[in-house]
Amino acid sequence: MKTFILLSLFSLDALAARIPPRWRFEYDYGKARTNYLEQQPSVAFNDTDIEQISDFHQFTFQYYLLPPWLDFSIGGNIAGISTEDPVDTADQFQYLTVFSNLGVVLPFSDFWSVKLVGEYFYTSMIVKDNAFGFRNLTGMQLYPEIEWLPFGSNMFLQVSPYLKVPLLSDVGNRQETTLGLKIAVPLGSKKELKFPLYSYGRSLIIRIFYTNMRLTFAQQGFISSEIDVRQYGATLGFNF
Repeated sequence: MKTFILLSLFSLDALAARIPPRWRFEYDYGKARTNYLEQQPSVAFNDTDIEQISDFHQFTFQYYLLPPWLDFSIGGNIAGISTEDPVDTADQFQYLTVFSNLGVVLPFSDFWSVKLVGEYFYTSMIVKDNAFGFRNLTGMQLYPEIEWLPFGSNMFLQVSPYLKVPLLSDVGNRQETTLGLKIAVPLGSKKELKFPLYSYGRSLIIRIFYTNMRLTFAQQGFISSEIDVRQYGATLGFNF
C-alpha cells in the first residue's frame, strides 16, 4: 500500500512537471518600419505621409481561465521611443496600443489554433505639438486569431504562421489586420505538450509581422480624417 501511494505521488509530480503554469509573460523587442498616412477631403488640409524606422517593444501577460480553451490577456506595444529615421523631430511619432481581451479557442486539431477574441483597446499617437495623428481612442473590437503549426509541436523548433482579421469595432470603423510568422525555440521539456498548449511554455521567440490599421478619426469642429498605419517589423523575445 505504501509503495502504491509513493508511486502515485511520483506520477502526479511527474505530470505536474510536464504541465506549464496557467499564466505566461512574453516580452519582445525589435525594429519596425511604420508608414503613416492621413488624408482629409479638404482644400485646407495637406495630407500627411511619413515613413518611420524605430524601435518596437511589445509585452503580453496571459492567464488561462479554463486551459487551454479560455484565456484572459493584457498587453501592449509601442514604436518610436528611439527613432532612426526621419531625423527631423517634427516628423517623428510614437504609436501606442494597450489592450485587454478574452479569448475562446475553437477546437479543430493539434495543428490549428482558432481563437475568437473580444478586446477592449486604447490606442494613441504622441506627436510634437500635436501636428498630426490621432489621440486617446478607446473601444471594443471582435476578431478571430488563427495560428497554424504545420509541423506539429513536438519539434525543437515550432514554426507557426498566424493571422488576425477584424470582424467589427465600435470606434471609427477601426480595422486592424495582422499577418505574421512565429518561430519558437522551446526551453526544457515543454515541447512534448500538444497544441494548443496550457501555455506556450518557456521559449525564445522570433516574430516577423505586418500590421495594417485603418480608422476614421473624428474631432469636434473638424472634418474627419482617414488614417492608414502600416507596420512591418521583426522582434526577438522571451516567453516564460
